[in-house]
Amino acid sequence: MRVSNHQRRLCFVIFLGASSITVLGQQVVDGPYVSYHGDQVIVTTIIKEEDLLKPVVKKHSFEQQANIVLDVVPEGEPKFAFQVKLQSSIANAPAVYPASGKLFLISDIEGEFKPFRELLLAAKVMNKDYQWTFGNGSLVIAGDLFDRGKDVIPELWLLYKLEDEAKAQGGKVHVILGNHDIMNLSGDHRYTDAKYFKSAWLLKTDCTGLFGADMELGRWLRSKNLMEKIGDLLILHGGVSSPINDLRMPLQQLNDRSRPFYSVANKRAQITDETLLPVFAGNTAPFWYRGFFMQPRASTSQVDSTLQLYACNRIIVGHTILAKNIGLYYNGKVLALDVNQHQGDNRAVLMEGNEWSIINAKGKKRKLVYDPSNDNLTDDDIK
Repeated sequence: MRVSNHQRRLCFVIFLGASSITVLGQQVVDGPYVSYHGDQVIVTTIIKEEDLLKPVVKKHSFEQQANIVLDVVPEGEPKFAFQVKLQSSIANAPAVYPASGKLFLISDIEGEFKPFRELLLAAKVMNKDYQWTFGNGSLVIAGDLFDRGKDVIPELWLLYKLEDEAKAQGGKVHVILGNHDIMNLSGDHRYTDAKYFKSAWLLKTDCTGLFGADMELGRWLRSKNLMEKIGDLLILHGGVSSPINDLRMPLQQLNDRSRPFYSVANKRAQITDETLLPVFAGNTAPFWYRGFFMQPRASTSQVDSTLQLYACNRIIVGHTILAKNIGLYYNGKVLALDVNQHQGDNRAVLMEGNEWSIINAKGKKRKLVYDPSNDNLTDDDIK
Protein backbone atom coordinates (compact mmCIF):
# COMPACT_ATOMS: atom_id res chain seq x y z
CA MET A 1 0.00 0.00 0.00
CA ARG A 2 1.56 3.32 -1.06
CA VAL A 3 0.73 6.97 -0.69
CA SER A 4 1.55 8.77 -3.92
CA ASN A 5 4.07 11.60 -4.12
CA HIS A 6 1.18 13.81 -5.19
CA GLN A 7 -0.51 13.09 -1.88
CA ARG A 8 2.65 14.11 -0.07
CA ARG A 9 3.04 17.50 -1.78
CA LEU A 10 1.61 19.47 1.04
CA CYS A 11 2.71 21.57 3.95
CA PHE A 12 1.44 21.30 7.46
CA VAL A 13 2.82 22.84 10.59
CA ILE A 14 0.37 22.71 13.45
CA PHE A 15 0.52 25.84 15.62
CA LEU A 16 1.24 24.94 19.22
CA GLY A 17 1.71 28.34 20.86
CA ALA A 18 4.84 29.45 22.70
CA SER A 19 5.23 26.29 24.75
CA SER A 20 4.95 23.80 21.84
CA ILE A 21 2.67 21.65 23.98
CA THR A 22 -0.75 23.23 23.52
CA VAL A 23 -2.84 23.94 20.45
CA LEU A 24 -3.94 27.57 20.40
CA GLY A 25 -3.01 27.81 24.06
CA GLN A 26 -5.17 24.86 25.10
CA GLN A 27 -4.44 21.43 26.54
CA VAL A 28 -4.01 18.60 24.03
CA VAL A 29 -6.25 15.62 24.79
CA ASP A 30 -5.91 13.45 21.68
CA GLY A 31 -4.41 13.34 18.20
CA PRO A 32 -3.23 14.43 15.81
CA TYR A 33 -5.37 12.54 13.30
CA VAL A 34 -4.27 12.88 9.69
CA SER A 35 -6.83 12.09 7.01
CA TYR A 36 -7.02 12.30 3.22
CA HIS A 37 -10.20 13.58 1.57
CA GLY A 38 -10.35 14.45 -2.10
CA ASP A 39 -7.52 16.87 -2.81
CA GLN A 40 -7.01 17.79 0.83
CA VAL A 41 -5.05 16.62 3.82
CA ILE A 42 -6.86 17.28 7.09
CA VAL A 43 -5.06 17.34 10.44
CA THR A 44 -7.22 17.31 13.56
CA THR A 45 -6.13 17.63 17.17
CA ILE A 46 -8.54 17.36 20.11
CA ILE A 47 -8.02 20.02 22.77
CA LYS A 48 -9.66 20.82 26.07
CA GLU A 49 -11.05 24.34 26.30
CA GLU A 50 -12.27 25.06 29.80
CA ASP A 51 -14.35 21.92 30.45
CA LEU A 52 -15.18 21.15 26.82
CA LEU A 53 -13.40 19.03 24.22
CA LYS A 54 -12.92 20.73 20.88
CA PRO A 55 -11.37 19.62 17.58
CA VAL A 56 -8.84 21.98 15.99
CA VAL A 57 -8.85 21.31 12.25
CA LYS A 58 -6.30 22.39 9.65
CA LYS A 59 -6.90 21.73 5.95
CA HIS A 60 -4.16 21.72 3.34
CA SER A 61 -4.09 21.06 -0.38
CA PHE A 62 -1.77 18.53 -2.04
CA GLU A 63 -0.19 21.32 -4.07
CA GLN A 64 1.55 22.78 -1.03
CA GLN A 65 5.22 22.01 -0.49
CA ALA A 66 5.95 18.77 1.31
CA ASN A 67 6.97 19.82 4.80
CA ILE A 68 4.72 17.99 7.21
CA VAL A 69 5.45 18.18 10.93
CA LEU A 70 3.08 16.92 13.60
CA ASP A 71 3.31 17.64 17.31
CA VAL A 72 2.31 14.71 19.49
CA VAL A 73 1.47 15.22 23.16
CA PRO A 74 0.54 12.30 25.43
CA GLU A 75 -2.48 13.39 27.46
CA GLY A 76 -1.45 14.96 30.75
CA GLU A 77 2.26 14.57 29.94
CA PRO A 78 3.34 17.70 28.02
CA LYS A 79 6.97 17.05 29.00
CA PHE A 80 6.85 13.95 26.80
CA ALA A 81 5.80 15.84 23.64
CA PHE A 82 7.63 15.06 20.40
CA GLN A 83 7.44 15.87 16.69
CA VAL A 84 6.86 13.58 13.72
CA LYS A 85 7.35 14.08 10.00
CA LEU A 86 5.01 12.21 7.71
CA GLN A 87 6.71 9.43 5.80
CA SER A 88 7.27 9.99 2.09
CA SER A 89 5.57 6.68 1.26
CA ILE A 90 4.01 3.68 2.94
CA ALA A 91 4.72 0.23 1.52
CA ASN A 92 3.64 -3.21 2.71
CA ALA A 93 6.22 -4.68 5.06
CA PRO A 94 8.25 -7.69 3.86
CA ALA A 95 7.69 -10.86 5.86
CA VAL A 96 11.26 -12.20 5.92
CA TYR A 97 14.39 -10.38 7.07
CA PRO A 98 18.04 -11.29 7.61
CA ALA A 99 19.27 -11.88 11.14
CA SER A 100 19.92 -8.83 13.31
CA GLY A 101 22.81 -8.58 15.73
CA LYS A 102 20.72 -6.51 18.13
CA LEU A 103 17.03 -6.88 18.94
CA PHE A 104 14.66 -5.22 21.40
CA LEU A 105 11.46 -7.26 21.70
CA ILE A 106 8.24 -6.26 23.44
CA SER A 107 4.53 -7.06 23.17
CA ASP A 108 1.14 -5.90 24.45
CA ILE A 109 1.93 -2.23 25.09
CA GLU A 110 -1.79 -1.42 24.78
CA GLY A 111 -1.63 2.36 25.02
CA GLU A 112 0.82 2.53 27.94
CA PHE A 113 3.05 5.22 26.46
CA LYS A 114 5.06 6.21 29.55
CA PRO A 115 6.50 2.76 30.43
CA PHE A 116 7.05 2.05 26.74
CA ARG A 117 9.06 5.26 26.49
CA GLU A 118 11.06 4.31 29.59
CA LEU A 119 11.86 0.85 28.20
CA LEU A 120 13.03 2.30 24.88
CA LEU A 121 15.30 4.69 26.78
CA ALA A 122 16.57 1.94 29.09
CA ALA A 123 17.52 -0.26 26.15
CA LYS A 124 19.06 2.71 24.30
CA VAL A 125 16.71 2.22 21.37
CA MET A 126 16.17 6.00 21.38
CA ASN A 127 17.28 9.03 23.38
CA LYS A 128 15.22 11.52 25.38
CA ASP A 129 14.68 13.56 22.23
CA TYR A 130 12.95 10.53 20.67
CA GLN A 131 15.79 10.02 18.18
CA TRP A 132 16.69 6.50 17.08
CA THR A 133 19.97 5.43 18.76
CA PHE A 134 19.85 1.67 18.08
CA GLY A 135 21.97 1.84 14.92
CA ASN A 136 21.36 -1.16 12.67
CA GLY A 137 19.44 -2.98 15.40
CA SER A 138 15.77 -3.95 15.27
CA LEU A 139 12.85 -2.92 17.47
CA VAL A 140 10.20 -5.66 17.40
CA ILE A 141 6.59 -5.25 18.57
CA ALA A 142 4.87 -8.65 18.85
CA GLY A 143 1.36 -7.24 18.66
CA ASP A 144 -1.27 -5.35 20.65
CA LEU A 145 -0.73 -1.61 20.41
CA PHE A 146 -4.41 -0.88 21.00
CA ASP A 147 -6.99 -0.89 23.80
CA ARG A 148 -7.18 -0.41 27.56
CA GLY A 149 -4.58 2.39 27.72
CA LYS A 150 -5.24 6.07 26.95
CA ASP A 151 -2.15 6.83 24.87
CA VAL A 152 -2.57 4.65 21.80
CA ILE A 153 -2.12 7.57 19.38
CA PRO A 154 1.21 8.82 20.81
CA GLU A 155 2.47 5.24 20.91
CA LEU A 156 1.60 4.72 17.22
CA TRP A 157 3.14 8.02 16.13
CA LEU A 158 6.33 7.21 18.05
CA LEU A 159 6.71 3.87 16.27
CA TYR A 160 5.90 5.56 12.96
CA LYS A 161 8.65 8.12 13.64
CA LEU A 162 11.25 5.61 14.79
CA GLU A 163 10.54 3.39 11.79
CA ASP A 164 11.63 6.15 9.41
CA GLU A 165 14.72 7.04 11.44
CA ALA A 166 15.78 3.42 11.89
CA LYS A 167 15.63 2.84 8.16
CA ALA A 168 18.03 5.73 7.58
CA GLN A 169 20.60 4.07 9.87
CA GLY A 170 20.22 0.53 8.56
CA GLY A 171 17.96 -0.47 11.45
CA LYS A 172 14.37 -1.66 11.44
CA VAL A 173 11.12 -1.29 13.34
CA HIS A 174 8.93 -4.40 13.06
CA VAL A 175 5.29 -3.83 14.02
CA ILE A 176 3.41 -7.15 13.98
CA LEU A 177 -0.34 -7.01 14.48
CA GLY A 178 -2.08 -8.66 17.42
CA ASN A 179 -5.70 -9.44 18.16
CA HIS A 180 -6.45 -6.00 19.63
CA ASP A 181 -4.97 -4.31 16.57
CA ILE A 182 -7.06 -6.42 14.21
CA MET A 183 -10.13 -5.87 16.42
CA ASN A 184 -9.80 -2.11 16.09
CA LEU A 185 -9.26 -2.23 12.33
CA SER A 186 -12.33 -4.46 11.92
CA GLY A 187 -14.77 -2.66 14.22
CA ASP A 188 -14.56 -4.59 17.51
CA HIS A 189 -14.09 -2.01 20.27
CA ARG A 190 -14.95 -3.97 23.40
CA TYR A 191 -11.73 -2.87 25.12
CA THR A 192 -11.29 0.61 23.64
CA ASP A 193 -10.92 3.41 26.18
CA ALA A 194 -13.87 5.84 26.36
CA LYS A 195 -11.55 8.66 25.30
CA TYR A 196 -11.50 7.38 21.72
CA PHE A 197 -15.29 7.16 21.48
CA LYS A 198 -15.38 10.86 22.38
CA SER A 199 -12.72 11.69 19.79
CA ALA A 200 -14.58 9.73 17.12
CA TRP A 201 -17.81 11.60 17.88
CA LEU A 202 -15.99 14.94 17.59
CA LEU A 203 -14.50 13.85 14.26
CA LYS A 204 -17.97 12.77 13.04
CA THR A 205 -16.95 9.14 12.65
CA ASP A 206 -16.69 6.03 14.84
CA CYS A 207 -13.70 4.38 16.50
CA THR A 208 -13.10 2.22 13.44
CA GLY A 209 -13.07 5.34 11.28
CA LEU A 210 -10.26 6.83 13.35
CA PHE A 211 -8.03 4.21 11.70
CA GLY A 212 -9.77 3.89 8.34
CA ALA A 213 -8.06 3.51 4.98
CA ASP A 214 -8.24 7.30 4.48
CA MET A 215 -6.26 7.94 7.68
CA GLU A 216 -2.46 8.08 7.78
CA LEU A 217 -2.18 5.75 10.77
CA GLY A 218 -4.83 3.48 9.26
CA ARG A 219 -2.79 3.15 6.06
CA TRP A 220 0.36 2.54 8.03
CA LEU A 221 -1.19 -0.18 10.20
CA ARG A 222 -2.60 -1.96 7.14
CA SER A 223 0.92 -2.24 5.76
CA LYS A 224 1.97 -4.45 8.69
CA ASN A 225 2.14 -8.24 8.94
CA LEU A 226 0.63 -10.99 11.10
CA MET A 227 3.82 -13.07 11.14
CA GLU A 228 7.45 -12.26 10.38
CA LYS A 229 10.76 -14.04 10.31
CA ILE A 230 14.01 -12.35 11.37
CA GLY A 231 16.97 -14.63 10.80
CA ASP A 232 16.01 -17.88 12.55
CA LEU A 233 13.28 -16.26 14.70
CA LEU A 234 9.58 -16.52 13.90
CA ILE A 235 7.63 -13.66 15.50
CA LEU A 236 3.87 -13.26 15.85
CA HIS A 237 1.35 -12.32 18.50
CA GLY A 238 -0.50 -15.46 19.60
CA GLY A 239 0.96 -18.68 18.26
CA VAL A 240 0.90 -21.09 15.34
CA SER A 241 -1.95 -23.59 15.42
CA SER A 242 -2.06 -26.89 13.56
CA PRO A 243 -4.48 -25.51 10.90
CA ILE A 244 -1.97 -22.75 10.12
CA ASN A 245 0.79 -25.33 9.84
CA ASP A 246 -1.44 -27.37 7.55
CA LEU A 247 -1.74 -24.45 5.12
CA ARG A 248 2.01 -24.79 4.46
CA MET A 249 1.87 -21.27 3.11
CA PRO A 250 5.07 -19.22 2.76
CA LEU A 251 5.11 -16.26 5.15
CA GLN A 252 5.07 -13.62 2.44
CA GLN A 253 2.09 -15.24 0.77
CA LEU A 254 0.22 -15.69 4.06
CA ASN A 255 0.62 -12.01 4.93
CA ASP A 256 -0.10 -10.67 1.45
CA ARG A 257 -3.27 -12.73 1.10
CA SER A 258 -4.45 -11.88 4.62
CA ARG A 259 -3.91 -8.12 4.46
CA PRO A 260 -7.03 -7.29 2.38
CA PHE A 261 -9.20 -8.83 5.13
CA TYR A 262 -7.89 -6.92 8.15
CA SER A 263 -10.91 -4.61 8.02
CA VAL A 264 -13.42 -7.48 7.96
CA ALA A 265 -11.63 -9.95 10.20
CA ASN A 266 -14.68 -10.27 12.47
CA LYS A 267 -17.05 -10.92 9.54
CA ARG A 268 -16.50 -14.49 8.43
CA ALA A 269 -18.83 -14.15 5.44
CA GLN A 270 -16.58 -11.43 4.02
CA ILE A 271 -13.41 -13.56 4.09
CA THR A 272 -13.76 -14.46 0.43
CA ASP A 273 -10.47 -16.36 0.29
CA GLU A 274 -11.70 -19.52 2.01
CA THR A 275 -8.18 -20.89 2.39
CA LEU A 276 -7.58 -18.11 4.90
CA LEU A 277 -10.48 -18.94 7.22
CA PRO A 278 -8.11 -20.50 9.83
CA VAL A 279 -6.10 -17.26 9.78
CA PHE A 280 -9.10 -15.29 11.01
CA ALA A 281 -10.87 -17.88 13.17
CA GLY A 282 -10.58 -17.07 16.86
CA ASN A 283 -9.18 -20.38 18.07
CA THR A 284 -6.70 -20.90 15.23
CA ALA A 285 -5.73 -17.35 14.17
CA PRO A 286 -2.03 -16.48 14.63
CA PHE A 287 -3.10 -13.35 16.54
CA TRP A 288 -5.59 -15.22 18.81
CA TYR A 289 -4.21 -18.75 19.35
CA ARG A 290 -3.18 -19.58 22.95
CA GLY A 291 -2.45 -23.29 22.53
CA PHE A 292 1.23 -22.95 23.39
CA PHE A 293 0.17 -22.26 26.99
CA MET A 294 -3.49 -23.13 27.58
CA GLN A 295 -5.09 -26.57 27.60
CA PRO A 296 -5.19 -28.48 25.38
CA ARG A 297 -1.57 -27.44 24.85
CA ALA A 298 0.21 -27.81 21.54
CA SER A 299 2.47 -30.82 21.37
CA THR A 300 6.22 -30.54 20.99
CA SER A 301 5.85 -32.09 17.54
CA GLN A 302 3.43 -29.30 16.56
CA VAL A 303 5.97 -26.66 17.61
CA ASP A 304 8.73 -28.55 15.81
CA SER A 305 6.58 -28.71 12.67
CA THR A 306 6.25 -24.92 12.70
CA LEU A 307 9.98 -24.45 13.18
CA GLN A 308 10.71 -26.83 10.33
CA LEU A 309 8.12 -25.29 8.05
CA TYR A 310 9.57 -21.81 8.42
CA ALA A 311 13.21 -22.86 8.91
CA CYS A 312 13.41 -21.26 12.36
CA ASN A 313 14.92 -22.15 15.73
CA ARG A 314 12.63 -20.13 18.00
CA ILE A 315 9.07 -18.77 18.02
CA ILE A 316 8.46 -15.46 19.83
CA VAL A 317 4.95 -14.50 20.95
CA GLY A 318 2.99 -12.17 23.22
CA HIS A 319 -0.77 -12.35 23.96
CA THR A 320 -0.82 -14.71 26.97
CA ILE A 321 0.34 -13.58 30.42
CA LEU A 322 1.88 -16.38 32.46
CA ALA A 323 3.19 -16.42 36.03
CA LYS A 324 6.68 -17.21 34.70
CA ASN A 325 6.77 -14.63 31.92
CA ILE A 326 8.98 -13.36 30.46
CA GLY A 327 10.01 -16.97 29.90
CA LEU A 328 11.17 -19.76 27.61
CA TYR A 329 8.99 -22.80 26.97
CA TYR A 330 9.12 -26.01 24.90
CA ASN A 331 12.76 -26.64 25.74
CA GLY A 332 13.57 -23.01 24.90
CA LYS A 333 11.95 -23.10 21.46
CA VAL A 334 9.16 -20.65 22.41
CA LEU A 335 9.76 -17.27 24.02
CA ALA A 336 6.72 -15.64 25.69
CA LEU A 337 6.96 -11.86 26.07
CA ASP A 338 3.62 -10.79 27.51
CA VAL A 339 3.59 -9.09 30.92
CA ASN A 340 0.99 -6.77 32.42
CA GLN A 341 2.22 -3.31 31.44
CA HIS A 342 -0.92 -1.75 32.96
CA GLN A 343 -0.02 -3.01 36.42
CA GLY A 344 3.58 -1.84 36.32
CA ASP A 345 5.26 -5.03 35.13
CA ASN A 346 7.29 -3.15 32.54
CA ARG A 347 9.83 -5.52 31.03
CA ALA A 348 11.03 -6.58 27.62
CA VAL A 349 13.80 -8.62 25.99
CA LEU A 350 17.11 -7.36 24.69
CA MET A 351 19.24 -9.55 22.44
CA GLU A 352 22.82 -8.45 21.70
CA GLY A 353 24.94 -10.87 19.75
CA ASN A 354 24.15 -14.27 21.25
CA GLU A 355 23.21 -12.90 24.66
CA TRP A 356 19.53 -12.71 25.60
CA SER A 357 18.46 -10.60 28.59
CA ILE A 358 15.27 -9.48 30.29
CA ILE A 359 15.41 -5.72 30.81
CA ASN A 360 13.18 -3.49 32.93
CA ALA A 361 12.32 0.20 32.63
CA LYS A 362 15.26 1.18 34.83
CA GLY A 363 17.73 -0.59 32.56
CA LYS A 364 18.40 -3.48 34.95
CA LYS A 365 19.11 -6.69 33.04
CA ARG A 366 19.21 -10.36 33.91
CA LYS A 367 20.11 -13.23 31.65
CA LEU A 368 17.21 -15.01 29.94
CA VAL A 369 17.61 -18.74 30.60
CA TYR A 370 15.42 -21.76 30.03
CA ASP A 371 13.93 -23.35 33.13
CA PRO A 372 12.63 -26.90 32.42
CA SER A 373 9.88 -26.43 35.04
CA ASN A 374 8.32 -23.83 32.71
CA ASP A 375 7.08 -26.67 30.53
CA ASN A 376 4.92 -28.09 33.33
CA LEU A 377 2.21 -25.48 32.94
CA THR A 378 -1.09 -25.74 34.78
CA ASP A 379 -4.19 -23.56 34.72
CA ASP A 380 -2.82 -21.75 37.78
CA ASP A 381 0.06 -20.44 35.66
CA ILE A 382 -2.30 -18.43 33.46
CA LYS A 383 -2.82 -14.90 34.75
